[in-house]
Amino acid sequence: MKPTKNKFDHILIGLIPGLLFPAVVMHFILTYYSNFTLEYIIENTMFSPLVNDLKGALLVNLGLFFVFYWWKKDNSAKGVVFATLIYAAFYLYYMFFM
Repeated sequence: MKPTKNKFDHILIGLIPGLLFPAVVMHFILTYYSNFTLEYIIENTMFSPLVNDLKGALLVNLGLFFVFYWWKKDNSAKGVVFATLIYAAFYLYYMFFM
């Protein structure tokens, strides 16, 4: 008897939307709710109201994590957590080294 693999339970299934969805939300925040350009944001790293809005875009990953958790897709949920940690590393690099 061959063991059945849980469909759509892979780290990449969680990692790819975990990286894409927050980027799309950040794009909409910058496009529709802000009149600042990307160059201004890069030059002024401590502009906290906008940075807080961008951090809020990662809340999409919280919902995505719980969807995979409720569907018993544990490896996909791990992929979402890994994507969030990648965003955290970029954020820390941006705040301290740019």
